[in-house]
Amino acid sequence: MTVAELVKLLGEYPADLRVVVDGYEAGFDDVESERIAVRPIRLDANPEWYYGQHGDADEPGAGTVVVNALVLGRDNLSRI
Repeated sequence: MTVAELVKLLGEYPADLRVVVDGYEAGFDDVESERIAVRPIRLDANPEWYYGQHGDADEPGAGTVVVNALVLGRDNLSRI
């Protein structure tokens, strides 16, 4: 999904609707500015279903294409 696609999708919802990410084990956390960052990722790096499809650019993986991505995380990404 691109930023333009996300903006279009979000435009279909009420402006005051809360945005959250799933919690580490259960529950939900608010999306906060400290949890949003642009970082390089390696596309299609993880074939296993239990990992995210893409991986960190610094970690080895099957994927060879590295791109920048806007990451909405459950952790504080400002330290990265």
